[in-house]
Amino acid sequence: MIPSFSLPGSSVGTEETEGYLMARERGVGRGRAAVELLRRGMGEGYSKHLERMFATAITRAKAVFADYGDGRLQGLAWVRSVVGHAEHPLVELNRFCLVHGANGVCFCRASILVFSRTPAKRLTSHEGGSAEGETTAVPCGP
Repeated sequence: MIPSFSLPGSSVGTEETEGYLMARERGVGRGRAAVELLRRGMGEGYSKHLERMFATAITRAKAVFADYGDGRLQGLAWVRSVVGHAEHPLVELNRFCLVHGANGVCFCRASILVFSRTPAKRLTSHEGGSAEGETTAVPCGP
């Protein structure tokens, strides 16, 4: 469970991150857009790091959800093409991911994990088995 005010893998909250990204989308310079981030104790280089993390998240999301949104768009424009004009687009994108069987992509610490909708099957090992001639079940894959 991720609270909507928090973004995992970031050092600031959802509102500060979305505010920064929305300002950048409107053409505001990095320094001016990052004023709130600096007030929250982030270093001057944090804003560029935040932009790189967001670009990576969008690239991953577009790969997993290729059938959703407008693939020609980038950044928040792509997010809106998937989730609509939400007040908190990053939260809504993470919710969209969960509903569609993947972990949230925005600023999560792990690479994308897709959740299987089918139960794991019990498989037998291709090795010769145990000394008694029995084979051992080895679960494979998600």
